[in-house]
Amino acid sequence: MSRRCLALAGAVLAGGLAGVTPAAAAVTYDPRARTGFVGAADVRDAFGWSDATLAERAAGLEFDHHFFADDTYSVSCGEGVFPVVHHREFGRYQLGDTVTHDDGGYGRNVTGFRLTGPIAGISGTSVAPAAGQPCPGRPGARIVAARPAATSTGWSLSVSSGAESRELLRH
Repeated sequence: MSRRCLALAGAVLAGGLAGVTPAAAAVTYDPRARTGFVGAADVRDAFGWSDATLAERAAGLEFDHHFFADDTYSVSCGEGVFPVVHHREFGRYQLGDTVTHDDGGYGRNVTGFRLTGPIAGISGTSVAPAAGQPCPGRPGARIVAARPAATSTGWSLSVSSGAESRELLRH
């Protein structure tokens, strides 16, 4: 399976703690071990592919586990208090996978993808808002006070084919 060079494009996936979405027919995933199984129908549906297209592109698919920890701060720049989201921690793991077939071999009928765990990863952190820093969205103003208000964490599982990526699960 070809593997692209990992690069973090800067944007962090936004997610909620409302549960795992969207509903997937045959995705079983352990986010701690970063292993599981993605059924062929889930990948076909995500990209709108036929069985033949999935069979043709199966070896080139890439599965990723993205994660984040966001802190919301109450920030004052002298005129009122407003929320600022600080992306404290973010990153992704590229997951190893094995294509599965209904005949157990390498036939054209792909049944799914066994996710075997992380093979590469990248992560980052950033500096929290603090007094004296530039005020977000207010040119020339400085932060007077910043107080932590809330924290949210989450993860998602996605599949990519070339430049196209689709989210399979989010928590």
